[in-house]
Amino acid sequence: MVRGKFYSGQDDLTEILKIRKIVFQEELQIPLEVEADGQDDFCMHVLAFEGDVPVAIGRISFDGWDFVISRVAVLPEYRGKKYGDFIVRMLVDKAMMSNAKEVQLDAFEETIGFFETIGFRAKEAAGVWANRKLVHMVLDTDSIHKCCNCKH
Repeated sequence: MVRGKFYSGQDDLTEILKIRKIVFQEELQIPLEVEADGQDDFCMHVLAFEGDVPVAIGRISFDGWDFVISRVAVLPEYRGKKYGDFIVRMLVDKAMMSNAKEVQLDAFEETIGFFETIGFRAKEAAGVWANRKLVHMVLDTDSIHKCCNCKH
């Protein structure tokens, strides 16, 4: 059974940080001082489980103007099972419940296609993070409704 659970930045993020370490630090070779941006306390996090096993994560922040998704990751052995899609849609739904007009993210160039399947559209180059090119992507109100299959 697949399930997702939200965590505030004040909750115990141990399982979330384990997945981030495996994916970002070990697999992608992103140094901890780059990956750990100090924003976790200010984000809502989501953790997906297959049964009782934590398999995927993501987070969303809101600074008063922008809803921004970041740190989406799926453990390598669970990829291809739609967990990334599940995580992103949970985060978009959280933003929609807060009356978001738009949700943003910066995606690695090689993941643009994945985010486009959810409804995000590439907007502009967003620089480089840990030697990897980023593209700024946006999901607007009309696309949010299509993404979440709602009538709000």
